[in-house]
Formats: sequence, structure tokens, C-alpha cells
Amino acid sequence: MMSALSNEIVYGIAMGSNTGDRLAHLQVAVAALGKLGAVTAVSPVYATEPVDCGPEAAEFLNAAAEVRSALTPAEMLDALRKIERASGRADRRPRNAPRALDLDILFADDLVIATPDLEIPHPRLGERRFVLRPMADLWAEKILPEKRLAVSALLAALPTGEADPRRFARLDLPRAAGETEARLAEFAALKPAGIKIVSLTAGDYPTARLLDESGVDLILVGDSLGMVVLGYADTVDVTLSEMLHHTRAVRRGVSRAPLVADLPYHTYLTPEAALFSARALVAAGADAVKLEGGVAVLAQVEAILADGIALVGHIGMLPQQVREEGGYKKKGRTPEQAERLLADAVALDRAGALAVVLEGMTATAADAITAAVRCPTIGIGSGPGCDGQILVTADLVGAFPWFRPPFAQARGDVAGQIREAARAFADHVRGENPA
Repeated sequence: MMSALSNEIVYGIAMGSNTGDRLAHLQVAVAALGKLGAVTAVSPVYATEPVDCGPEAAEFLNAAAEVRSALTPAEMLDALRKIERASGRADRRPRNAPRALDLDILFADDLVIATPDLEIPHPRLGERRFVLRPMADLWAEKILPEKRLAVSALLAALPTGEADPRRFARLDLPRAAGETEARLAEFAALKPAGIKIVSLTAGDYPTARLLDESGVDLILVGDSLGMVVLGYADTVDVTLSEMLHHTRAVRRGVSRAPLVADLPYHTYLTPEAALFSARALVAAGADAVKLEGGVAVLAQVEAILADGIALVGHIGMLPQQVREEGGYKKKGRTPEQAERLLADAVALDRAGALAVVLEGMTATAADAITAAVRCPTIGIGSGPGCDGQILVTADLVGAFPWFRPPFAQARGDVAGQIREAARAFADHVRGENPA
């Protein structure tokens, strides 16, 4: 039986991963499924013990998704294999080997298919707790073809003594088609209209929502959150998993401004790695991604852009190279440095960058770049002549009093207000100021 729309089939898709950044693989898979049809529901992610795997097999993350698609079952199977290969899984043999991504069709409406390449419903789903647990979140009362019991009853009938899957995380549904394109088109119109661009960073829902409601033109989930949120000494220790976590939080608070997310250190060493990391951030909610470097990372830039992902460049002082350079150093002081910066900016612009962040360079170098490129330049510590400016929000509002760059003027004292409120609360609790 087909779904309500005669040309659509409702598919149940199982997803699993036990190598690499497992949660990122699953979020990328959800985004990829969204290109095959409409993803109408996604289960929570569960951490599960490996079943029928080798003794050294790592713990799996498992989830399920409901997809409405016009693809036939054979076409859907072929599409799932392509998504697996894109994740880095070259082969499905040997069976139950460690894998970055495992995608299986659990059911397809009420169809029953038995061919050498495909069996629907999945022949072993009634035996697998790691499959039935996420299925029960979405289709608890569904009775599959050739099964006498509903999914929830199949789960309850499994032998006791097996480890129950542990709820691990949640995944977000793909965004509606056209949302990103509309936001980016409005942003791209700012420079031609002569409007200065206002950009700030966010790493959490309330900050993101407040910035979006304030009319900020671009919101960046910057890896500076490593310092002002996570307490690291610099941005180098920030991981892709952390950036995905914070990007998802910020996405929930932003409905108007374009949301850009940083590719963290050493997650874009090759074009293949850059593409995976960019896809993961987009799947987590980013409208575009940002990476550091110019000509040296042009192959990575081109791979990301060729995949249809918008990209913001970042040249000048590169925070991810602070350890190699022994500190934060102003760029563009010599003619040779200025020429290299200009070459980097022109290369990014010609490749199709949405914008280029110019950090920690001389105003003269920044002005020359701004005049030479078509895309907007967004300055930070690079003088007033750029097409816009960006600051770390914690620096702007005075929420991080232990360090603030000399170019960042604090326009608030959030740290002082927090301290004052906490002390007043402490006095109240201790009875020293009961009012």
C-alpha cells in the first residue's frame, strides 16, 4: 500500500555508526536523506553495544528516520549506499565490520520484497534491540507486514539480560528548502547597497536569539567559543563535535540572520575532510561555513563550494595558528605580507566566497583588499574601512573580563552584573539581606 500521495512511499530507515565522529555521521546522514524526499521524523540517538561484531568493536550510535520519497525501494537502496560511500565507507564487507555509517531500509509502507539484493521488511529487525528501540519512538504501534506484533510489543518480547540502549543525543530535521538561499541572498545584497555589515558571535540559544532579534546581519558560531564558553586557552582544542553541539543550539535561536559556523582546527586538512566537516556543520544548522587560510586551502574551499555549501574565508591573523606563530601577531606590515594577503583574498573571492573575514591586519592592507574584491570584507582589528565588522559577543558585552583584545570596546558589563546578582542572592540566602 502506498502513502497518501500515490507517488510517495513512507520509508523507515535505520542509521548506525561506530567509527569517527559518530554523531556527525548520523547528522550528515539525516541531511542527505532530506535530499531523497521529506524527512518527517527522527528518533533520539541511542548508544548501543555492538552485536555480532568482533571483540574490539566500538560502541554504536543508532537512530531511525521516517522518509517520504518518490524513489522506488531499489532506487532508495542505491541512494543509501551512495550516502554510505560518501561518509568514507568503501564496502559493506566483511559483514558487521566497523563502519562510519550504516543505512538500512526497515520497511517501505506495507510492501513485501524478497530479492537477492533487498528484503523488506528488514529480515532481522525483530531480533535487534538497537533497531527496535529507536523504531519504538517513531512507530510504536505499527504492525509490519508478516509480523504479528506491533513494534513496541516486538521490543518487549526480546530476551531480558541484554543491555538496554542508552539515550545519547538528538538529531535535528533538515530545514525547509530555500531557507538558506533566501538568507544568503539578503546578505549578499548588503555590500552593493552600501550597507555596513554587523556581525557578532554566538554559542548558545539565548545569545543567538537576542542577536537575531537585534537585527545583526550575520551570526557566527566561532571557534572562539573554545575560550569564552569552554575555557580553553585558545581555539586549537575545539573539536568538530563541540562545534556541532553549539551550532545546533544557535540554530534554534536564529530565524532571520545567516548563520555561519567555523570549521575547527585540523578538520579541513584535505578536501575530503573539509567536505565532511562542512556537511556536518550544515546538517547541524549552519547556512555557511568558515575556514582559515587563502591560497593554501583553495582546494578545500573549492570542494566545499562545489558541493553547494556557502563559505566565508578568514585571512590575516589566524587564531588556529597561534601556537605555531607563538602568539597573536599583526599582519600586513611589510609589502610582501600585504601582497600575500591580497592574493589570498582575491583567490577566495574568485572561488565564490560569500565574504572574507580580515583579522588582525593593518588598515592599509585591509583597505586594499576591500577595494579589490567583490565579496564583502568583515573586519576584526583591521581598521574601519572594511565592508563590515565582527566582534566576539563576550568582548562586546563585557562577559569575559579576564581578557579582551585591545580593539574590542566593551559596551556593557555583563560580568559585573552577574557578580553583583550572585552576591545579592548569596546575601539573601544567608539572611544578610532578606529584602
